[in-house]
Amino acid sequence: MNTKTNELKNSIIFRYIIALSFIAILSTTAFYLLHLSIKDAHSTAYLVNNSGKQRMLSQHIALDIHRIHDNFNGDKVTNIYDYKLNKQILKQHAKEMLQANHILSTGRLPNNTKVTLSKTIHEMYFGKLNIANRVELYAKAALEISEQHKHTEIDKIKQIIDENSKELLVDLNKLVVQYQVEGEEKLQNIQLLETIAWIFTLLVLFLEIIFIFQPMVKKIVSLSTSNDEVLQNLENIVELRTLKLAESNDKLEYLASHDPLTGLRNRLNLEKHIELAINNYKLHHAPFAVLMFDIDFFKDVNDTYGHDIGDYVLVELSKILQLSVREGDNVYRAGGEEFVLLLNRIHYEDSIVLAEKIRIKIQKHIFEIKEIKFSKTVSVGLFHSSILEAKDVKMVLKLIDIALYKSKNDGRNRLTKVDVSMNN
Repeated sequence: MNTKTNELKNSIIFRYIIALSFIAILSTTAFYLLHLSIKDAHSTAYLVNNSGKQRMLSQHIALDIHRIHDNFNGDKVTNIYDYKLNKQILKQHAKEMLQANHILSTGRLPNNTKVTLSKTIHEMYFGKLNIANRVELYAKAALEISEQHKHTEIDKIKQIIDENSKELLVDLNKLVVQYQVEGEEKLQNIQLLETIAWIFTLLVLFLEIIFIFQPMVKKIVSLSTSNDEVLQNLENIVELRTLKLAESNDKLEYLASHDPLTGLRNRLNLEKHIELAINNYKLHHAPFAVLMFDIDFFKDVNDTYGHDIGDYVLVELSKILQLSVREGDNVYRAGGEEFVLLLNRIHYEDSIVLAEKIRIKIQKHIFEIKEIKFSKTVSVGLFHSSILEAKDVKMVLKLIDIALYKSKNDGRNRLTKVDVSMNN
């Protein structure tokens, strides 16, 4: 091997090591940053679910207390079995609410992960709204009822709960919305980080071509007639890496915009599509409707049969919804046990008929797995563009959420339509 060939060999090895080192460092850095971002997004999703659970528990506690109170006829308990059972349920709900409040107000998750609360959420917990203290007092009042046996004492605490329940529910709902907003911001940050990593990777590859591979190719050309093959191999390496990076970006984009359990579009797509429907209505007067479905007493499924069965119910319900809508309509999982349907170009009366048809279809459906059979119902909120002029996405989601919770408060397994009074 002559001197020039040996120098070429050493030059190729040196440049190739530098190129691979850059790629390894870049890939490791991108992976680490994306891993941290996704881990943070998972923690945020856990907090969002817990805040929703805390909101739900505040309603359960108020209902449990009324059931206990209704067990009395004067100073005597009419049904001792129901009385004890209701107290046991109330005690469990109160403990769960205290636990959720501790997690949310401290940011310390059960796996010992510490999440730093945003300034806004910290202010909501410990500032003017003072949610942390109010929730603790609310839950402890419920625990106190579970230990009381005198009707007069229970009645006093019930009045306190009734006075605070509605206002607390409103503030807890604000907290849920804030967690959702921050969660969406973190998802947007992940998408931005993906784009930056993709652009930076292309830039590094481009610089490698200019300052590493191109000079190396020129030297090979000057010494060997096999330069075309070497150059082609190098170009193939660059192309393959670029294609793999693009494929990875496509997968990350899909994961960021779709629910991993049901495969449905998630809240990011939902808001974009509702915004398009609003603009289409303003420009072309194309009517649209938004339906929000929430599984009634879904927590009972997880508590009774486990989360695997709960996941099965969510997947089955997503299939029912997808098979029940028309071509051109969209189905989304908004979070937890909430699903949303966006019905394009549909009249008000037709949207009501379709919503009731789906509600009854779900009510009649038998969920069957591992020799377990049960049925579930859903509460539904409906917004239609002909009822109110939709100013923006937040307005639509706020109104439909109000309608949905009216269905819950009115006894569940029913449809509530958004009306003008809800926009006050």
